[in-house]
Amino acid sequence: MRITGLSEVLPGEPVTNRDMAERFGLHEKWLEKMTGNRSRYFCEPDSASGVPKNTGDLATAAGERALAAAGADPASIDFLILTTGSPDHLMPSTANLVADRLGLDDLPTFQLASGCAGALQGLFTARALLHSGLRRGLVIGADSVVKLWPADRDIQRISSAELANFALFGDGAGAAVVDADPDGPGLLVEHLFLRTVGKGRAPAQVVRWYGADGAPMITGPNGRTVREPMGEEDYKAIAEHVPGLAATVLDELVAATGWPLAEVEHVLVPQLNGAMSEQIRHSLGVRPEQAVQVVAETGNNGNALPFIQLHRAQRRFAEGESGDRVFVATIESSKWVISGLALRRQDEAGTRA
Repeated sequence: MRITGLSEVLPGEPVTNRDMAERFGLHEKWLEKMTGNRSRYFCEPDSASGVPKNTGDLATAAGERALAAAGADPASIDFLILTTGSPDHLMPSTANLVADRLGLDDLPTFQLASGCAGALQGLFTARALLHSGLRRGLVIGADSVVKLWPADRDIQRISSAELANFALFGDGAGAAVVDADPDGPGLLVEHLFLRTVGKGRAPAQVVRWYGADGAPMITGPNGRTVREPMGEEDYKAIAEHVPGLAATVLDELVAATGWPLAEVEHVLVPQLNGAMSEQIRHSLGVRPEQAVQVVAETGNNGNALPFIQLHRAQRRFAEGESGDRVFVATIESSKWVISGLALRRQDEAGTRA
């Protein structure tokens, strides 16, 4: 499988920690310490400014840009995959709405419910479809956290963990056009794996969906009755397990490719937040110049993040930076999924760079 076009979409203008402090009465320095993120981006559901309003808008824009980057006509696409943890509706599938907007029809579409490992889950599925005889596909990862925001903005009734979530996450999308033909310019997949390692482990991330009655009332940490939060993160479990799991992923990529980690020019480590991603980078022995770190700038936009990292790595190639090898490691803490990807850049003639 060869990736022939990549894209990223970040809606509107960056929302800084100062903006968050002013908007929700938070403390700027507390946000910086808790997350390590400097900014994030948000859809604007009620805006007429042209800023994407939801996951479907983000995914459509990312798909359009990836097709343009690959020089691919929509008619040449044999399948569409959308990975997301925040679809616009339960039905119809956001993937099908996006296909319609992109002018795609009469082809298989898939919507995969996923989190941080979603981009590689989509690529893993795409590779199987290409092996089945299809020739070209579009894989999109997109998320919007607008549903997680408190409508009344009553900060006093929200726990510190929930506040950290609001500052941690953001909206975005990314996409890749994939081709069965291994010859030609792009990023050739040398190794790709995906598997759950969650047997017997409690989930470290939960995002709930509710019916017509909405979230039930529960007793909050301060003893008051509050609505059950849509999202929860077990940061202690994430901090404890993600570095070791990321090391497992990179060890497997090294063993499969024979590329020593120190010689791989571009390494994409897991991106929970700016502070933790930097800690993971250091623990893995990945040098700063090797790492493709984006979350401190983009916020954690879930399924979009690995595509955005890949797009930034590709930008390095376009700007003339040396090196042609890429390792990608993603860890999904919701029920502990690990995935890894090794890529090698090829030039216009299809020769490995």
